[in-house]
Amino acid sequence: MALPPLDFKLLATLAAVSGSALFLSRTALPFLIVPSLPTLWLPFRKGKAEVLFKEIIKYSEDIILDPEYGIAIISSDGNRPKWNTVMGPHIDPNPKGSLHIYSYASDRTIRKVHLVGFPEDADFHPLGINYFRASHGDRTRLFVVNHERTGCKVAVFDIDYDKAEAQYITSISDGGNNILSPNALAPISYTSFYVTNDHYFVKRRNPLLNTLETAFAVPLGWVTLVDFSGEQPVFKTAARGIAFANGIVITPTGKEVAVASTSASCIYIYERDPATNELSLEPERVQVNFHPDNLSFNETLDVKDPSVFDEDGKFLRGLIAGGAPSAKKIFEMARNPEKCRAPSIVAEIRRGNGKDPAPFAAGPSGRRNKYRALTLYQSNGEHFPTSTTGDMDSKKGRLLVSGLYAHGILEISWDPNEPLD
Repeated sequence: MALPPLDFKLLATLAAVSGSALFLSRTALPFLIVPSLPTLWLPFRKGKAEVLFKEIIKYSEDIILDPEYGIAIISSDGNRPKWNTVMGPHIDPNPKGSLHIYSYASDRTIRKVHLVGFPEDADFHPLGINYFRASHGDRTRLFVVNHERTGCKVAVFDIDYDKAEAQYITSISDGGNNILSPNALAPISYTSFYVTNDHYFVKRRNPLLNTLETAFAVPLGWVTLVDFSGEQPVFKTAARGIAFANGIVITPTGKEVAVASTSASCIYIYERDPATNELSLEPERVQVNFHPDNLSFNETLDVKDPSVFDEDGKFLRGLIAGGAPSAKKIFEMARNPEKCRAPSIVAEIRRGNGKDPAPFAAGPSGRRNKYRALTLYQSNGEHFPTSTTGDMDSKKGRLLVSGLYAHGILEISWDPNEPLD
């Protein structure tokens, strides 16, 4: 299957307006304007924010909670300053990244995951991660976006928390067609998943066009549906027309899929048919005041709670987005991660309107808005920089946050009986 068709008229328009006001609004302003954020702000009156494992975890792109076992799975790549296929550079792919598991609900220990059977000569540079388990007691399958030097793939493992081992199953790729620039994924079953492709023009092949695609928020990213249950994987475009398609999550009812558009500063909400995995052609758009990266859903919320899901199975609260309120600082930190601090925001997306009480509002407010963003954490970067993912276990009062160029992970704890609003 070929790549989604490219609109060359759109590229021609880009070239024509490269010196126009559009260029200024899309490109110059995000680099010039840095929002004023506090060193640390939380909405929890008795909350505590602590940075853990600074000597163990370095440059974590994603973190996913498994509340059933009280485990957090963390992707980490200390070599990111020399090998970053999304932002650059592409200097040295040899030092490998790693996975860790953190027992946040029990002894609060962290262990590195041993990759059993993974090819020794293969690169391992993990970005987005996620897991699937059919029911309690069944095996846990881990899906990992892996940016190798020879091309990007999705690596599949079966993970054993007790042994801190991940048994390698396979890697899914198709020569850079439907899995060209994978960033994040959402498993559907043991053998199927959605995966986002953040760019049509990847940086290591077309650096100039990649920059233009990002700067102008050109909607060339897409979502691929993958089924590898047969002899050969089957690929299908599930959604297209997304500028810098990044984080993706299926809500617990299976009725909706949320996709982050990083450069357009918004989140798209698609209706989903659980029987066919088809997504709606016209998603709802949730505008936010930051560049959303990864998405998660608070899996500890009760699906039957009418304050969480409506009668149609659509979410009312519980969608979590991590991201960056300053493009300028993110690019500065990518060039020199130890000398700069880029600000962080983690917010919950809810249906309905209302104001965000944070010093810097995570999203617009007003009666016309169908969605609101409620800040869970924000910092100017001095406390914890470059947040990419926030995942919550509200029953235990925990929010864990990863940082693209941060040392350690951020753990926010609070009294679970304390209301957020």
